[in-house]
Amino acid sequence: MRKKFALNLLFLLAANLLVKPFWIFGIDRVVQNKVGPEEYGTYFAVFNFSFIIGIVLDFGINNFNNRAISRNKSRLGEYLFNLVWLKVGLALVYFLLTFLFALVSGLDAHQLNLLAFLAINQILLSFVLYFRSNVAALQWFKLDAFLSVLDRLLTIVFCLVLFYVSPFSEQFNLFYFIYAQTAALLLTAVFAFTVLLGQSKAIHRRWSWRYSKKILLRSVPFALLALFMGIYYRIDAVMIERILPDGKTQAGIYAASFRLLDAVNMFGYLFATLLLPMFSKMLREKTAVNGLLKFSSELMFVGSTIVAVGCFFFQKPIMQLLYPDATLYWCKIFGWLMLSFIPISGMYIFGTLLLASGELKLLNIITLIGAVINLLINFYLLQSIGLMGAVVSSIITNSVVCLLMIYYSNKMANLKYGFSEFMTILFSLGVILGTFSLGHTVFSVWYFNLIFAGIISMLFLSIFWLLYNKNSNLDFLKGLLTRT
Repeated sequence: MRKKFALNLLFLLAANLLVKPFWIFGIDRVVQNKVGPEEYGTYFAVFNFSFIIGIVLDFGINNFNNRAISRNKSRLGEYLFNLVWLKVGLALVYFLLTFLFALVSGLDAHQLNLLAFLAINQILLSFVLYFRSNVAALQWFKLDAFLSVLDRLLTIVFCLVLFYVSPFSEQFNLFYFIYAQTAALLLTAVFAFTVLLGQSKAIHRRWSWRYSKKILLRSVPFALLALFMGIYYRIDAVMIERILPDGKTQAGIYAASFRLLDAVNMFGYLFATLLLPMFSKMLREKTAVNGLLKFSSELMFVGSTIVAVGCFFFQKPIMQLLYPDATLYWCKIFGWLMLSFIPISGMYIFGTLLLASGELKLLNIITLIGAVINLLINFYLLQSIGLMGAVVSSIITNSVVCLLMIYYSNKMANLKYGFSEFMTILFSLGVILGTFSLGHTVFSVWYFNLIFAGIISMLFLSIFWLLYNKNSNLDFLKGLLTRT
């Protein structure tokens, strides 16, 4: 069973690592270069607007459904019928709320037109994710991995046709990009639903409001958590477009940098995917988690710092390689924004432990604090220092949220950090900064310097951390191998 799980998990990771980076850099980036920063900035702001309110579409249903089907697979038909109709109702509520907030926010006709199709895409995506929760509960791991990238694969194919086949290539616009996503999501949803229908031995066609209400009430904590996280992670683009005089263009510039931050965050997300079941099992068996927590957090700190510092030092060549129109201003925004990856990566470790332990109330309080801080700082700094204010807000907000998660996670795991641990972190940071500072002069080609400095930093710090924690790391690895 462990071998089967490991092989399917590797298949899931490989599928995502192969498809999603190509989507981000080969499709999404190309679209921005084709339509320009102003038009893409409008799309980016409206997309994030639709994404934040999209919490209404899930409301924690997927988590409930996954758990319920995992325990009793024979009830798939009953849950499938009831929850599909419940999600149809939530989709109507979402659509009404989205346009109500849009009208109050003062979106113009063009933005409302974009929002209509983006809202449809969010609805289709919510159904895909719901169908995937059933597939995962049935332990069809390979099918789940395929579904996780199918809509992206289809969109990539559609966009390549739109980019390079006449007459679409000559008249390409932002709506073509959105239509491609709509078609891909619709096909993925229909395919997944058809597969599930084939496995549902009995479809119960009697809908129960009492049953649906019970699910919604159980899902409230998960829904609030997703809402608060969506606000402090996605609201920046909306506020940039609304507050700054040339908000559409500024949102496009911010999107160019955020795209790369979002890309590297994928590794943190996959890391958390691996840790969540491990933490959950250890807590259920009352096994100490401090070894895994310490090991994973140290590994993530070193890796994320190397990535963030590398992007900061090589901000100009990276941005000018990806975006022909990039100016020094674009590069500055990118370099500083990437520093947010360090606290964000920490949140993937310590937030996962809190989630595995069932501390939903605490997580909701922490993320609410983050949402409020982000809103207040953005509102003040965007008006005083412009787009750089959103970058400062991102660094501060994610740092505060990460520190709070670290504090409560360490309290739970009974980890104690003293002066020596603090100096070790400072030493590691100094090594990385020093390596990248000197790395500029080794080779004549910048990306060789980037790779060289990254590898040297990783090797040196890996040896250092292993020697510094020699006994604890060896004991932890032996225990982990024994459990595996």
